[in-house]
Amino acid sequence: MTWGEGLVTILGAVILVVGTWITARFSRKTGEEANETAASQARTADWAAFMAEQREWTERQLKEQDERTEQQLAERDRRIDRLEERLNLVEAKYKAAIAYIRRIVRQLQRHVDPEDIETPPPEISPDL
Repeated sequence: MTWGEGLVTILGAVILVVGTWITARFSRKTGEEANETAASQARTADWAAFMAEQREWTERQLKEQDERTEQQLAERDRRIDRLEERLNLVEAKYKAAIAYIRRIVRQLQRHVDPEDIETPPPEISPDL
């Protein structure tokens, strides 16, 4: 083996070592990037699943709240209807009572001096 052949052998070995080192480094970087990409995709998938779950939960909560609101509004409407019925009944009774008081006062005025008739309470005086 000549000096030239030895040099070629050593140079070939050095190139082989450097090439192997570069290939290993590139493969490691590519593997790390692939791992990072996979991890990023997993995080994105987790985030998407979380958001979908949150959206479903929010929709359920809003639907339940709408149902409660509808029930409350229906109950309020029933109460208003009952109060209107009671108000109409009280108003009819009040009008009948005022008409009755007017008739009695007219009869009293025929038999009693008007100064002896007690004045009505101020709450109903305008209605008489």
